[in-house]
Amino acid sequence: MAHPTIATLAEHLGLSRATVTHVLNGRGDTQRISPKTQQRVREAAQELGYRANASARAVRAGRFGNIALIQSLWGQYLPPELLFGLTRALADQDLHLVLAQVPDPVMEDEAYLPHTLHELSVDGVLLNRHVASSPGYLETILRLQIPAIWLNVKQEFDAIHPDDSQGGRLATEFLLTLGHEKITYVDSDEPLNAHYSKHDRKQGYEQAMAAAGRAPHVYALPKLWLHEPGDERIAAAKALLQSPERPTAIVAYELAEAMAVVHASHQLGLTIPDDLSILLFHSRTDDRYFLPFHTISNEMEQVGRGAVALLREKMQSPQVPLPTRAVVMQLREGMTCQRRSTCAS
Repeated sequence: MAHPTIATLAEHLGLSRATVTHVLNGRGDTQRISPKTQQRVREAAQELGYRANASARAVRAGRFGNIALIQSLWGQYLPPELLFGLTRALADQDLHLVLAQVPDPVMEDEAYLPHTLHELSVDGVLLNRHVASSPGYLETILRLQIPAIWLNVKQEFDAIHPDDSQGGRLATEFLLTLGHEKITYVDSDEPLNAHYSKHDRKQGYEQAMAAAGRAPHVYALPKLWLHEPGDERIAAAKALLQSPERPTAIVAYELAEAMAVVHASHQLGLTIPDDLSILLFHSRTDDRYFLPFHTISNEMEQVGRGAVALLREKMQSPQVPLPTRAVVMQLREGMTCQRRSTCAS
């Protein structure tokens, strides 16, 4: 037979179109349709090969039911936790995800997003790129009334990101409560990295150290791993750990810096956490160093869920800028930190 419709299903079952529609749209219980009738409708739909007509549904609802995740080809960040948060939140709203990857210059083109909404048949877009967009571009998006939310960037409106400054304070305050006074913040020397977290994590560390009356110490590793196997980074970390004012605890910007310190510690015969406590920022607790790291989690699942909630609100009034939301970071305890009283001098 031809592809069955709501009408043919209703005729086949001897039911009204409204009843069949309510059941197939998941509204059987709210419409007080008996479980037996709901089961009949679902079995008949499966037996006859019924598939919802997406185009017709879009026309009736005035929406496609799809959301686009547009990724920059440079500096994209899509950890599993973020994708999980996005897809679960979209599923809860009966929305579907469409993924596209484009170069940054294309993404900044004024004509790209209006074209994308039509071409991909989507109701709104989530933009995942390394840096915030220019004020002029954001104003253009508002003027064109395009429902768009930016992920993991810090800008005045229409974005969601982890609160990295709060995370830096949290990391440092945790180590201070363990009795550490010589705490060093370790980052990589990356002049071209403009992501807000490079500033905010360090700022949070410095604020917590100042509040505790301690002198901050920021140490930069050379960014040479693109050209060399990493010996220079380990050598720099060894120099830090061999200095007269050797830190007893490290706050690392992310996994790369933490692992450089770990390698240096092992070469010097230092034990983690007995001789050195180390804590890093990551989307999850990482155990590639055999011991799971103490981690300040950027709560990417919550960022994903929050992004969908913001976009749903944005879709109702695309011309209204929404205040950017900062998601609170959380401490995930591992096995790489301990109290200073048990550390070697």
